[in-house]
Amino acid sequence: MVDQTFVDSLLLEVDLIDPRIQRLVEGMEKRQVQFDPDIREEQIGLSSIDLRLGYVFTKHKAVAGLTVDPLADGFEPSNITETFDLSQRTPPPGQTETYILKPNNFVLSRTLEKLRLPRNLAAQVQGVTSGARAGLCVHATAPHIHPGFSGSITLELSNLGSWDLRLTPEMRICQLIFFKVMTPVSLRDVAAMTSYQDQALPFPKRQISKSKLA
Repeated sequence: MVDQTFVDSLLLEVDLIDPRIQRLVEGMEKRQVQFDPDIREEQIGLSSIDLRLGYVFTKHKAVAGLTVDPLADGFEPSNITETFDLSQRTPPPGQTETYILKPNNFVLSRTLEKLRLPRNLAAQVQGVTSGARAGLCVHATAPHIHPGFSGSITLELSNLGSWDLRLTPEMRICQLIFFKVMTPVSLRDVAAMTSYQDQALPFPKRQISKSKLA
């Protein structure tokens, strides 16, 4: 739970905080917007909230001559991806386990925080300036998060620069920008997002559409 004194201090600084963030903080206190683990004070900005990098990474295996159809129903490439959890590794004494993202390379990861949105809020995930100027991209083309979403956010990390980039779990790697939905989405529409709700892997198997079963 966000500390009440901290919430009160934020709400007093109305001139310094975007009204949307003010309402968001109020929503966090009412548990309408939830983060697990809870965010820290320094993660709340003037018009966005920073999220931290998780420990799990998934990379594509290089397979000569392979062509995939990623938009096909039932696409599930577990045999051509490799997933590893840095929290299960033991670094040398005095060191922290990190992932080195090479130039022109791509890897999937997740935010440390799990997010739960109400049905009247949508969000977008964007990079942070310091990372972007070093060539770090946190999403390929899919930044949108639908109302009612629940789960950690998959990050599509790529290195567009010329330097090796060190990615350390729990670093602030991206920011969330929120949008109010004028007409809250229905529970049925939220339930239709089952493929990505509370996802444990970046490639949840898609359900085959009824039209293709007929």
